[in-house]
Amino acid sequence: MGEERETADLEEREFTRRSASSIVGAPLSWVALLGALTGVGSLIPVLMYTGGGGYASLSQVILFPVTGMLLGPWAGLVAGLIGGLIGLFIAPAAFPMGPMDVILSGAGPALVAGLLARRWRWLMLAWWGLGLALVYAFPYRWPGPAQGFASPPEPAYLLSYWYVLLGCVVWIAWAFTPVGRWVYRGRPAALQVAGFLLAAWIAATAHRPIWQQPYAYALKWPPEMTLADNYAAFPLYVVAAILQGPVALVLFRALWRTGLRRVPGSLLDETAGEA
Repeated sequence: MGEERETADLEEREFTRRSASSIVGAPLSWVALLGALTGVGSLIPVLMYTGGGGYASLSQVILFPVTGMLLGPWAGLVAGLIGGLIGLFIAPAAFPMGPMDVILSGAGPALVAGLLARRWRWLMLAWWGLGLALVYAFPYRWPGPAQGFASPPEPAYLLSYWYVLLGCVVWIAWAFTPVGRWVYRGRPAALQVAGFLLAAWIAATAHRPIWQQPYAYALKWPPEMTLADNYAAFPLYVVAAILQGPVALVLFRALWRTGLRRVPGSLLDETAGEA
C-alpha cells in the first residue's frame, strides 16, 4: 500500500510539473473543457420555469454543480462563467435574464457545490446565513413597501421554503459530523450513494435563495407568486438530487483511479484522501 501511494504521489507531481498553466490550482485545460461542456449542456432542457420565459437546463441541474465538485469553488466559478457565457449565446432560453443568469444560473451552482468540501465549511456557513437572511427579508420586508412590495403572508411564505431549511440541516450534519465522509474513497457503495445524493441536495438548496430572491426583485413578483414558485419548483430539486448525485459518484470513482492531478480544495481532492 505504501509503495502504491508513493507511486501515485510521484505521478501526481509529474502531472503537476507538466501542467504549469492553471487557474486557481486547476489545469487550464480542465477549466476550458468543463466550461465548453456546460455551455453545450445548456441546450438540453430539464424543466420549464414556473413563470415561463425559459427552462432549467441539464447544465444548471447537473453539470454546473458537478463542475464545482471537481474543480473546487474558485476554478468552478470560472468554468461556470465560461459555460454561462457560451450558453447565453447558443441557448438563450436557458438564460432568460441575460448576464444576470450567467452569474446566478451558471457560476452560482458551481461555486456553491465547490464549497461542499469540509475545508470550506465556515465559508459555507456564511453562505447559508446570507441565503436564509435573503429568504426572510428580501425583497418583501426590505426594501419592501418603499419599492412597491407587499408584505408576505405568514407563516405560509416561510413554510414554502421548507426544503431549503431541510437542506441547511442536512449540510450541518455534512459539515460537522461523519456524514460528510460518506463520499470518501473506500467507503461502502451504499454509503457513497447516499452521501452523493445528500451532497446534491445540499448544493441545490443552498443555491436556491441566492438564485431566486434577485429574480423576485427584478421581476417585481408579488409574494404569492414567490410562494407558488417554491412549491412548483420543488420537483426540480428532487430531479437535481436524483440525477446529480449518481453522475458525481461515477465521475469521482473514475477520477480516483486515474492518478491525475486533483485541484486542491475541491471535493474530489478531499474525498480521495482515504483509500
